Amino acid sequence: MEKSKGTILRYGMSVLFLALGVLFNSFNVGSRNFLSFGSVGNWLIYIGFVSLMIVTIRTLSKKERKADERNYFIAAKANRITFIMIILAAFIIMVCDGIKTITLSYHMFMSFFVCGIILAYFVSYKILEKYH
Repeated sequence: MEKSKGTILRYGMSVLFLALGVLFNSFNVGSRNFLSFGSVGNWLIYIGFVSLMIVTIRTLSKKERKADERNYFIAAKANRITFIMIILAAFIIMVCDGIKTITLSYHMFMSFFVCGIILAYFVSYKILEKYH
């Protein structure tokens, strides 16, 4: 089985997350109440295992896909829509924070924001793929 540079890089990042998680846990770095899962080290170990599973499954079930101009066009339009949504969301959040202070911790806010960005890109890509 031939491995590309991207696959090797993904495996390396997974192992890095696992090693950092073990290192953080051994030196007690991070809060013990981090997102009700224990510590930052436990989260890094969890992310490392999940990414190892994803990379392995993608490697084993890899299909030959061709990317043509249509796919690049759809991805570029989805990126543009997602960027506009980020700017609008940031503006709305600033206005809402000015009216009433948002009392959400920073790591929770950023995790929701990143999930929203990924969801916005996925939805816009699928909609554009359906209509183009």
